[in-house]
Amino acid sequence: MTYDHFEHRHRFAVWAAARASQRGFASIKTLREALESTDIRRFVQSPKSLDTDDAAFKVHHRRWCTALVKRLQNDGIANVTYGRVAKLIAVYVKAMIVVGPHARSSLASVAHPPIDRILLKNLVSACVDSPHQANWRATNWTTLDARRYDVLISELQGVLAKDEPFWTLERYWTVTDD
Repeated sequence: MTYDHFEHRHRFAVWAAARASQRGFASIKTLREALESTDIRRFVQSPKSLDTDDAAFKVHHRRWCTALVKRLQNDGIANVTYGRVAKLIAVYVKAMIVVGPHARSSLASVAHPPIDRILLKNLVSACVDSPHQANWRATNWTTLDARRYDVLISELQGVLAKDEPFWTLERYWTVTDD
């Protein structure tokens, strides 16, 4: 394997994704192996992926999450949830595409932001016009199943203007819980 800039970014993205989602969950090694067992790496490396729209991204995302849940459960990992693997994917795609060299691509605009307690709490406290804020207050990202994750993503997309990239939702996220 050639150690090029893509490989360098991939290793960082895997580490960042695993660290962001591993709280009481699984080791970085286990999460890396699971993530690398999917085709997500080839997907983000392909120039065709940069034209991915929201509907196509949701299909890929569902396939990756389902594969990761199954892989981790087969590896004997406890507490595997859709919400946990969705965050793993979100941070990986964020590091590889959204804040990477393809930040202005269609894929960067539709990729899901990492969902966590800080983002949801800040959205509840913000002057966001949404009837779903009470639900967000009670949402625990680590326990989300596929259906509830999809509903939450739709609700969060509704916070933004139609032409606004989904990553801009992270204006409500802060590095710490302060």
